[in-house]
Amino acid sequence: MVTLYCQVTYQTELFLDKNKDYVVAEYQELLGASNCSFVAGLFPPLPEESSKSSKFSSISSRFKQQLQSLLETLSVTEPHYIRCVKPINLLKPSIFENSNILQQLRCGGVMEAIRISCAGYPTRKPFREFVGRFGILDPNVFAGR
Repeated sequence: MVTLYCQVTYQTELFLDKNKDYVVAEYQELLGASNCSFVAGLFPPLPEESSKSSKFSSISSRFKQQLQSLLETLSVTEPHYIRCVKPINLLKPSIFENSNILQQLRCGGVMEAIRISCAGYPTRKPFREFVGRFGILDPNVFAGR
């Protein structure tokens, strides 16, 4: 079996310059009010200050606003990651290529995370968080703190 890997390179230079297509505010409102949730989701209402400051909104400026919103959301959340493993390259049922699965787990850092966990380096929680979570088990132990 031969596995081919392709390197993908993204060119981001001049992205904003290339994407200065303007969205007319009236079109924005019309499409945002669509009965189709997908279409309406593509055109959320603009903040009041941005709609007052400029009659037009470019695609790149909307992208920049959405990216900023995403970064703000990520900064206040605790993300968890799910790793998907492709068990076979052949399109046949009940076949598992163990070496392929192991390679994906190694490349994804899962095997290293398991090794670290087995070595006795657990996730450490701050004391207040620990007490808040497990203090109910024996309140007398933590009464003096």
